[in-house]
Amino acid sequence: MISSDSQPGPGMFSGSEIPELCDAIKDVHRLLTSVGAFFSELEGAEAPGGNGLQIDFKKWGLRTITEDLLERQYQAVEHIVAFYKGEQEKMARRNRG
Repeated sequence: MISSDSQPGPGMFSGSEIPELCDAIKDVHRLLTSVGAFFSELEGAEAPGGNGLQIDFKKWGLRTITEDLLERQYQAVEHIVAFYKGEQEKMARRNRG
């Protein structure tokens, strides 16, 4: 029979953290895919011999927005990873004690 002391706490993994982590990872993937496609379109749109100022501005804006969105997603992922590491440490202490 398994002792109740070795079991994880009630509802430890029943929260929304796993779906949130999956969604954050999917969002990062979608964002990078979209940005890559748009950036490729901008590269192809630049006229040879033109000054490209408008396209450079669009690239700068795209890069700025992308960096901000990625930073938010990475923070969400890091928060969830920190949560799970904390839970693992609690379980390890419980199992030793």
